[in-house]
Amino acid sequence: MSTVKSHHKKSTIAGSVSEMEYLTVPALDKTGRFLHAFTTRHGGLGAKSNGVRQPDDWSAVAHAFGIHIDRVAMVNQVHGENIIRIDELNIRGARSVHADALMTDVPGIAVGVETADCVPILLFDPVRPAVAAVHAGWRSTVKKIVQKAVYRMHEEFRSEPSRLIAAIGPAIGPECYEVDEPVMGPVQAAFSFWREVSEPQGKDRWSLDLVKANHIELMQVGLAEKNIHAAGMCTSCRKELFYSFRAEGRTGRMLSVIMLKP
Repeated sequence: MSTVKSHHKKSTIAGSVSEMEYLTVPALDKTGRFLHAFTTRHGGLGAKSNGVRQPDDWSAVAHAFGIHIDRVAMVNQVHGENIIRIDELNIRGARSVHADALMTDVPGIAVGVETADCVPILLFDPVRPAVAAVHAGWRSTVKKIVQKAVYRMHEEFRSEPSRLIAAIGPAIGPECYEVDEPVMGPVQAAFSFWREVSEPQGKDRWSLDLVKANHIELMQVGLAEKNIHAAGMCTSCRKELFYSFRAEGRTGRMLSVIMLKP
């Protein structure tokens, strides 16, 4: 599990000065082919309004990536399994689409997802090249959305899973994520490896490791373990740094964004 590099105010991305705070995975930075960021609560949705999301919240990411806000693609997340390909024709209408993953091979278009405990996963094909952003809460994890995103990248871009690089951002850890039968039942039905990602916590209660579940899912579809990088930071444990729905209730969202360099 790799570490992340933190960037505070006045950090540099794409040759410009950023006023946001964010995290990156050093191993991905080394490729030089794309930009990526996992924002903290200080650079996420609602950062300037006590957790209340604002229409211009994505502007800090756009500025940091050196693009116009209209070049940042996002969707209406519904904890499902729908995945959309973003291009010049549909980028403006993507925000009204119900989906939980986006992909593109267009340089200069950033794709991103919003999270506040759920697992954000960024995928990158350094050969094709192409990128994807995935939102994996427990429902989407059970529906194997990250595996379906890998399959779609192969279908759309001929991306071979063995060469894909994955970055898993901050998400709630098993130490803070206790679930009951309505969640654990579907997890047990979906995964033969469910015992590897859960621990009993008393009668009909389990701790659940969503990050590890998605890590295993990625390996099952052919990603090399050395190409899967995780932040290893619990959003609920670090409320001063991240938004957490489990810890706070109604709150803001972090942004996880990736873009091929123009």
